[in-house]
Amino acid sequence: MSGVTAGNIQNTSPAGVSRLDVLRVYLKIGTIGFGGGYAVMNLIHAELVEKRQWLTEQRYENMLSLSEMAPGALTVNLLAGVAYRLGGVKTMLLATAALILPSFLLILLLAGFFLAWQHNPLVAGALEGLTAGVVGLMLAVVWELIEKFPNHWYYYATGAVALVLGFFLHVNPIWLVILGAAAGGLKSLASILYRRLKTEPGKDVGA
Repeated sequence: MSGVTAGNIQNTSPAGVSRLDVLRVYLKIGTIGFGGGYAVMNLIHAELVEKRQWLTEQRYENMLSLSEMAPGALTVNLLAGVAYRLGGVKTMLLATAALILPSFLLILLLAGFFLAWQHNPLVAGALEGLTAGVVGLMLAVVWELIEKFPNHWYYYATGAVALVLGFFLHVNPIWLVILGAAAGGLKSLASILYRRLKTEPGKDVGA
């Protein structure tokens, strides 16, 4: 994809993506991405992976995992990391500003209205409807993640343990993320050791 030549903001990034295209997509996500967090993951995945193919599925999942481990808002962490990968620090700063600008302006416009009308039954009903819609979006994202879940007993066991620790024992999410990462590392280490032990007898015979 060739970059737009008019103005520095439209330079082509090292990844071959026009900086202006990145800003347009981030502005779109920031404008229509209601709910934040996992409620916007479907939109982000559709825009970056499916439609524009700026990320592979594996790269997207890896960056999502890293974003969950970092402090701060998940959506901002993920999209800031993607923008940095696409065009470096300048693209990351501009794209992140484009991402948060719509919600910032909307909050400024609605803050006074909400404070004046927050006890109005129509306003309260509208907010409850928005909450229900966001819950539906999050359930849709969870179902999509389940469909993409690797079909292996280890992943189901890890997910079940995280569910029990988080839902029933109320363990802090950061510990669940760290424990999940540690479990994945141990699984990979065990697989490497198993392959080495399996191939060593063959090497001795061949020698």
